[in-house]
Amino acid sequence: MTFFFGCDYYPEQWAQWLDEGEARWETDAGMMAAAGFNTVRLAEFAWGLLEPEPEQFDFAWLDRAIAVLHRHGLSIVLGTPTAAPPPWLLHAHPDLTQVDENGRRQGPGTRREACANHPAYQARSRLIVERMASHYAGHPALIGWQTDNEFGCHDTGRCFCPHCARAFQTWLRQRYGDLAALNKAWGGTFWGETYHAWEHIPAPLRSTAERNPGHLLDYFRFSSDSWVAYHRAQIDILRRACPGQFITHNLMGFAPQINYYDLSQGLDFVSWDNYHYHGATPAAIAAAHDHMRGVLRRHFWVIEQQVGQVNWSVYNPATPPGFTRLKTYQSIAHGADGMIYFRWRQALAGSEQYHSGLLDHAGQITPSYAEAAQIGREMQTLAPLLAGAEPQAQAAILLDYDSRWALEIQPHNQHLRGNVAEDHELHLPALQMDSFNPQDGPPYMTGRNWLAWPFLAPYVALWEKNIGVDIIAPAADLSRYPLVCAPFLHLLRPEIIATLQSYVHGGGTLVLGPRAGYKDAHNRLFATPQPGPLADLAGVHVRFFDSLEPRRANHLHWRSIPTTHDAIINLWAEVLQPRDAAVLASYGADWYAGQPAITHARRGKGQVIYVGCMGGPALYHILFDWLLPPIGVAAPLAPVAGVEVAVRQATDGRRLIFLLNHTAESRTLSLPQPGTDLLSGQRHERLLHLHAGQVAVFELRDG
Repeated sequence: MTFFFGCDYYPEQWAQWLDEGEARWETDAGMMAAAGFNTVRLAEFAWGLLEPEPEQFDFAWLDRAIAVLHRHGLSIVLGTPTAAPPPWLLHAHPDLTQVDENGRRQGPGTRREACANHPAYQARSRLIVERMASHYAGHPALIGWQTDNEFGCHDTGRCFCPHCARAFQTWLRQRYGDLAALNKAWGGTFWGETYHAWEHIPAPLRSTAERNPGHLLDYFRFSSDSWVAYHRAQIDILRRACPGQFITHNLMGFAPQINYYDLSQGLDFVSWDNYHYHGATPAAIAAAHDHMRGVLRRHFWVIEQQVGQVNWSVYNPATPPGFTRLKTYQSIAHGADGMIYFRWRQALAGSEQYHSGLLDHAGQITPSYAEAAQIGREMQTLAPLLAGAEPQAQAAILLDYDSRWALEIQPHNQHLRGNVAEDHELHLPALQMDSFNPQDGPPYMTGRNWLAWPFLAPYVALWEKNIGVDIIAPAADLSRYPLVCAPFLHLLRPEIIATLQSYVHGGGTLVLGPRAGYKDAHNRLFATPQPGPLADLAGVHVRFFDSLEPRRANHLHWRSIPTTHDAIINLWAEVLQPRDAAVLASYGADWYAGQPAITHARRGKGQVIYVGCMGGPALYHILFDWLLPPIGVAAPLAPVAGVEVAVRQATDGRRLIFLLNHTAESRTLSLPQPGTDLLSGQRHERLLHLHAGQVAVFELRDG
């Protein structure tokens, strides 16, 4: 197979910034080829250069750049440049920029400021994509397209302008058909919010009192659907004009405002932008990989891989030696078939001057360039072995956007929301992350990790046990997984209920997390005890819940699980009432001490565990130590603190085992059989000494 390997390059910038002008392109292309690159992404922010005046198109400079790169054996991925509207378009349409929830219009002159529902932005976006597609269709250097850039970045997934207000009313009319259905869905008799005309329904700007949660959830859905429709228009244009070229888009891990399952329909594969933000841990990045792979349930690209400092986080430390190589192989281990480094050279001008490149601002090679060149050599051996080798996941974690949005609207605890400051941190056991450097103590959920707070506790525990995970939609086919975790599946739709019932009765093991089944599809409470339609399946209902202040904690007494370890409970605790479920653990403190916290019920051929509290990875380690062996879920290698183990397996029995040492110290691992490290060529018997920050890959065969 071809492993797509390269960088993000902006030839237009260097033609302007350097005295040597376009002559620099030849030098850069030669250095890219020398590093083993075969792919370059271009032009995703070049609208103002490709169409400097309305309908005056200039592709000549891009043609020349592509020709230079192609002569050096580099294939091209073109970005549609619609994330950065040109100044003339913004000047002609001052209302093209977004309005935030406070009613403030965004200023022009940056990126992602445009409204998805503005007619001029839609029309002009279609035109530039049509002209690019027509011009480059069949070009021998072009292998594919990246649509736009990072939909929803900078919290631009939701706009509240008059164009969006009118489009929202149309969306509601199509969804509900008549106002009586809408009023019932939203429970409009509360506070007299009963509508008698579609045009009376506002975009839900921030108000002094809380908004109707049904109104808000539908606006969040509408906003996501707006970008899905905008995106679909580009996909359709490219499919018609360029049928032989792939189409992808660069997603952003656990970004919250757009439903990635919907946005990615019609793509050949998803790509994503892998940045080690402040607070990121190896498990947090692994989880993002597993979600990106789970969006379309196929391999993905990393189309922007950090190679040094970023410019946009609250803290931007230098990356240690080996960082780029370690992050590259972690991506490949989780299913990446393409690795594109951002960026080729550090910018001399613009807002990303402090963002590192493979070359520094003076054009000097960095350690990351040397690491990339090393990877380029190693991939000559490894790439053919990746063909047909799929990441092995024995467990699935369900990520549901409606549930995320409902929890964002009504977190009922200020620390149970994703939109926190980037340096927000709480030192609570329930918020611990993977202990990749145990001598430093455990890290805690920080900043951007809060975007994934509902999913990280069970994920981190499985990751530390070397159990592969897919993070997927709750209505997906679950039959292949012995274990499915549904943490914080707050809102239930009929298709989700049916999927979970079928999975459990067919022999699956389902672990439900707290707040499950409290809301229906309209963000109303069910008229039956939580977990609503899943109560019979779980054999339990929730008597009441406690939203805990950070200073309050509880702990568990394990009844049916032999363990000497403790699990501290923070932020959320539900007191359960078993129907025909056994009690696995009860609370050890507070006025509900002794009351059930975790239960277990057998249903059909399967079983359901209901976890009614937030306990962090420590809780799930105890639970999984008891739960996994009987259902046949086992790690390929015994866990070693801070060393990630991931497996890609082919249908012919070949297994590629990736070993990644994320710590600052050497680690010793026991191998299942003697083997040769495919990257170093070194033979190892049963023991492997893996140095700090290093990677090894072994090919093993079953039997």
